[in-house]
Amino acid sequence: MGLLWGLATMVMTTPAGSSSTLAASPTIGTAPLAVTFTGTGSGMNEGVMLLDFGDGQTDDSISTIRTFTRTHTYTAAGSYTVQLKSGAYGGQRPSILTAVASVTITVH
Repeated sequence: MGLLWGLATMVMTTPAGSSSTLAASPTIGTAPLAVTFTGTGSGMNEGVMLLDFGDGQTDDSISTIRTFTRTHTYTAAGSYTVQLKSGAYGGQRPSILTAVASVTITVH
């Protein structure tokens, strides 16, 4: 993971050999803090990706095979671990979601 002027990037390789990325900018600031997240899905045609913002809100519209850009606003001070999660379908719903990339956001 690298940190440069409030930008953090994390790249993880999943067991299947595909990789997911997650970057955030800025990673530190004063509330309300609008953070832009960019990244790539797992590259797998089947499955689900979810972006967990760490404050109780999620975005489940992340494509497994495309890049994404999302903006999320943090309104309360705190430290938030944002996770990009991936999983395979198990019947009607994903059976298990595993964090494949993460970044920490600090709001003052």
